[in-house]
Amino acid sequence: MKRVLTTNMYKKILLQTVVFLCLVFTLDADTGTTFYCAGSSSDTIDDRYDIEALEFVANDMSEKLNGVMLVAVRDTVLMEHAYGELCLTGEPPRRVFYNNNYITKTTLFDLASISKQFTAVSVLQLCEQGKINLNDPITKYFPNLPYSGVTIKHLLVHTSGIPEYFHFKYTVYDSSAFIDNQQLIDVLVKQKYAKTFPTGTKFEYVNTNYAILASLVAQVSGMTFEDYVREYLFKPAGMKNTCFFTEIVGIDAKQRRKYAKVNPKSETVGVLPLPMGAVTNVPVARGHKKTSEVAKYDRLNGVLGDKGIYSNVEDMLCWANALFIDYKILPKEWVELASQRENQLNNGILPKSIYGYGLRIEESPEHGKLVYHGGLWNGFQNLFLYRPSDNVVIIFLSNLYNKAHAGRSNEILNILDGIRDDDTVQFDQ
Repeated sequence: MKRVLTTNMYKKILLQTVVFLCLVFTLDADTGTTFYCAGSSSDTIDDRYDIEALEFVANDMSEKLNGVMLVAVRDTVLMEHAYGELCLTGEPPRRVFYNNNYITKTTLFDLASISKQFTAVSVLQLCEQGKINLNDPITKYFPNLPYSGVTIKHLLVHTSGIPEYFHFKYTVYDSSAFIDNQQLIDVLVKQKYAKTFPTGTKFEYVNTNYAILASLVAQVSGMTFEDYVREYLFKPAGMKNTCFFTEIVGIDAKQRRKYAKVNPKSETVGVLPLPMGAVTNVPVARGHKKTSEVAKYDRLNGVLGDKGIYSNVEDMLCWANALFIDYKILPKEWVELASQRENQLNNGILPKSIYGYGLRIEESPEHGKLVYHGGLWNGFQNLFLYRPSDNVVIIFLSNLYNKAHAGRSNEILNILDGIRDDDTVQFDQ
């Protein structure tokens, strides 16, 4: 049964904190992350955050969450917990790769669609440098694509009308194990799939848009998409352990090395990750279905831009600070542009869903403006949320699709804002 924080519980917690509970910064020696801890005489951040109430939510979530959760203000961590196992079924046997099977705060998870913000930021960097323009037609760079009238901006805000490549038959690709971005471009050119709606007349979230944008970044920069993002996003943000799926399974993007032949109709590939240390020195989680069965790698895992980045909560907090607060990645005006509604339609209609550039926006009556994105792919279920007004960051990374953190960000925001449980309105993730 789901437990909730009642008014009486809050009063009890308040009484406990009155007994001279002060909050202080301490420094994590491994990551340089500041933690918000109880039991000291310092008042650096005030007593405005109810840490015990946050811990209550974390304890409640521990019964179901297989993953990691983090709540921070700027680079100050208020709460961080890791629960569960890297692999729940023993296949593949995790002892082959790691000393133990436990998820930790450094464990890497497939970010799924949270990866889109990295693609969008890469595109905006090239725009800021004058190498491309948001209003450029995509056919300027890929003249054989059958999508005239589609601009870079249409791709960024999901109003292009280009169909979802998740729905294509696997037989349209060659028989290599993992499909990549170039193969997807080739298929779009060859198959000439019709638009699902006239460009700019509808908002429809489609992964193909961001896969094309990743190819655009590679073409304009003259680098592989992976190399560009590593050099100009991961490095300046201080993301030391973040990497790509292509690295996790050993695909060399430069040499375009192919895996063994597979049945063209097959949807999945049975490939084990490389041993720890080959790519990163921290463990990598495997995704799981609701049944706790390991989700085999989909052949589409090789396509990047819409997904494909592996990271952990520590690195994602570094990213939030570098992008939204310290402006190490993009100038402030470009960050603000990415974080506001940009998906207005040709006829002036504003879709119900507010979308910027690789980011969703929620105008919450209770909690103000929230910039966020979810991620759901191949057994992973994630949420990344940033609140500009006070630099709150909430991150959930899970490798079990059981909706363990669904709606819990609202509870956390309620606690941070001092809203009682009986006054809340559910925040739609």
